[in-house]
Amino acid sequence: MYWKSIVWLAVSGLTMAVSCKPLKRVYRRTIHWQQTQTQTQYLQRADIIGGTELDSGRFDVLHYSYSSNRPHISDTWYSKEIFLRIKQLSDLQVGQAMQVPNAVFSVIGYDRATWHFEQFGSITGTITRLHSSATQPRLRFDLQYIDWKKRQQRLLQGIFTFRLDSTYFLRTRQDFHGQYEDLRLALKEPAKVKSLDLTTYAIQYEKRNGQDSGPDTLYSRLGELYNLDSLRLHLSHLQRLPDGFEKLKRLKRLDLSYNQLTEFPTVLYQLDSLQELNLEWNRLDSIPIAIRQMKGLRVLNLNDNHLGRYPEAVNELTGLRELHLGNANLRALPTSMSRLQRLEVIEVNSFWNSKRKNQVTNIDALVSLPRLRRLSLKDNPLDSLPTAVYQLKQLEELNIQYTGLDSAAVDLRRLPKLKKLELQ
Repeated sequence: MYWKSIVWLAVSGLTMAVSCKPLKRVYRRTIHWQQTQTQTQYLQRADIIGGTELDSGRFDVLHYSYSSNRPHISDTWYSKEIFLRIKQLSDLQVGQAMQVPNAVFSVIGYDRATWHFEQFGSITGTITRLHSSATQPRLRFDLQYIDWKKRQQRLLQGIFTFRLDSTYFLRTRQDFHGQYEDLRLALKEPAKVKSLDLTTYAIQYEKRNGQDSGPDTLYSRLGELYNLDSLRLHLSHLQRLPDGFEKLKRLKRLDLSYNQLTEFPTVLYQLDSLQELNLEWNRLDSIPIAIRQMKGLRVLNLNDNHLGRYPEAVNELTGLRELHLGNANLRALPTSMSRLQRLEVIEVNSFWNSKRKNQVTNIDALVSLPRLRRLSLKDNPLDSLPTAVYQLKQLEELNIQYTGLDSAAVDLRRLPKLKKLELQ
């Protein structure tokens, strides 16, 4: 009981101390100091790329950053970056308030939070250099900007010292071990790039430039990444593949999902190394017979396109191991699939909100595929399990989620190799 009394007294004392107004102010200031950070730096032979990132170049750059992880209404972190880019620091005359915008220098900046990104627009105000130090310039800022609601907001006020950081680019250079997510960085060292995932890059580009901006113009240089074997262009707003794509001769895996392709990209016929192709959620209404040229293709995903029927041209890909045909307006699988003798995975899933949802009940064609080990009939309307399932002697995985069937509909004794059964 004695130790409980001590704990109670300690907690009570702390509560009373924090509730005391003078101490409460100190407490709040301490927490605020611990959760926010302001930094400044002066870089030579630098540049600002895309208005959001430091890079090597031919300019002097003064960089101000503010970050906070204090809880916000809808975000858990917030950051603000402001860059002053000038040909040389000496162009800022000491003691003279220089107006913004200005032909001598440019001011660029943005802020972001968990679910927010805003590039500062229409920056105005003054910048004054206070002394002539060549390594620790001290400047006064009085800047405003116009936000997305067309209101003038304070951007940066105060006096700040920027210390020369001569080793910044040496310190920040990383070895990505061939796996990149930034296109600009990848283009600087093309020989090193093995894998490139531009999903986050594309999302951030859209936030900065708007939904109607289309893909970054730098996509036209993808062909320079001659050692690339894996490329993800998910959510890149592509209506066609950029020029020079045919140069990616070593590419094995390509993800073009969630784009705006209306025709099959014929340039892919020239990529002899391509083994995996994801075209999910585009606008393809047919697959050309010329796809037969892609003899090395092993995985093909055509989920959620505008297909009105089974794409017979796919049967020309006799080396195919995996085929995804979700929401392809299918009612039955054609007997012509028997040509896909090496097929191991077939998914004909359906999704309730699609106009082209599958309603497959007849899968007799699959009996002629001796290597089939995974079958997914997810969200197709089944009254009972198709008897053809029991003739798939190599079947290891079966998905019948949201079909209306339960475990009682499956006779596991007749599926001796089944390892995974997915039910709702």
